[in-house]
Amino acid sequence: MFVRFILFLVIIAFAVSCKPVPVSHWFPVTPREHYEKELYKAKMEKTASGQTWFSVGEAVLNDSVFSNVPYQERFYLGDSVPAQAIRLNIPEGRRLVITPSREPGDTSAHFFMELYKIKRNGKPQRLDYISDKTQSLTYTNNDSDTLLLRLQTGLNEQTAVSLSLTTEPALGFPVSGHSMSSVISFWGADRDGGVRSHEGIDIRAKRGTPVVAAQNGFVTQTGTNNLGGKVVFLSSMSSPYSLYYAHLDSQLVSFGERVVVGDTLGLVGNTGNAITTAPHLHFGIYARGSGAVNPLPFIDNRKEKIAGLPQRSRWLGDTVRIRRKANLYVSPQFEKSGHIASLSANTLVRILGEMAKGFRVETEDGTKGYIPNVPLEAYSKEISSIK
Repeated sequence: MFVRFILFLVIIAFAVSCKPVPVSHWFPVTPREHYEKELYKAKMEKTASGQTWFSVGEAVLNDSVFSNVPYQERFYLGDSVPAQAIRLNIPEGRRLVITPSREPGDTSAHFFMELYKIKRNGKPQRLDYISDKTQSLTYTNNDSDTLLLRLQTGLNEQTAVSLSLTTEPALGFPVSGHSMSSVISFWGADRDGGVRSHEGIDIRAKRGTPVVAAQNGFVTQTGTNNLGGKVVFLSSMSSPYSLYYAHLDSQLVSFGERVVVGDTLGLVGNTGNAITTAPHLHFGIYARGSGAVNPLPFIDNRKEKIAGLPQRSRWLGDTVRIRRKANLYVSPQFEKSGHIASLSANTLVRILGEMAKGFRVETEDGTKGYIPNVPLEAYSKEISSIK
């Protein structure tokens, strides 16, 4: 009987342990979670403003506003809009760089920024976050995931945050001392009289110039073939791509050798079917399971052009009336495929953000999107009170 009683207690304890645990009881990881735990301790979730803070913070994880990078935006965070979010797609071969900045002297409000990817089931999975010790976030998107960035301020606080979202090459340049100005042939160019197309890029350099590892990894193959001449293949456990170096004058690594970015793999030459051409490197990239991909975005280190932000608008965070008809779009690039609705003159919107050529807005029915620059006029009531 005693043994049965002990077994019963164990079963009950196990059942209780399997119940959902409130967020405040989880060990906090991010600055936002630490702050959230303090709000729970103070029972702020029972207040109207606290309920808004929690509910909006979760709701924006389902927001559908979407942007292509690079771009800049200034976001309003405060009162009934304590959090905002935006979805992003990053081109293959690029590393996302997110750099936030606050208005000069604006240090009174909290600021939390977290980066998520949207899983196949539509749920967000956190990837990274900004803390007091990090001034920017970087992320290489090898799986072509849709990303989501959530911004939030503290309870009953108000701030404006400017974000610069840019990309940089995911790989180093494969020829020592050279850059994009040395690329002489691009992906897709005709080869053999149009019989085939170029599955890579060519980079001109003097014979004997070091060819270097563009990523950390290990040598998976060295050898010789009719097209590429002397070749080297380089792979990485952390990347789904295999890098191909061809027409080498000589190979300076062997199968299985581990290398880091910048290590010399071989020397530029013109072996294989390049024997009648000037020395150059043929650089290719092969994705596991899908074949060759365009290497150019992976190494293109030219600085991106990005439109600057205007001086802070007088309308940021305010409810305004648009003075003429405007189209509402899902993204700040105002693409026709992302058209949501046509807003008539005198429509009321709340200004949630601003870019060089338009605004992020929310309509009276809660729809969020972007409108190009249009004349605006003040309105005395907030949309939240109109509802």
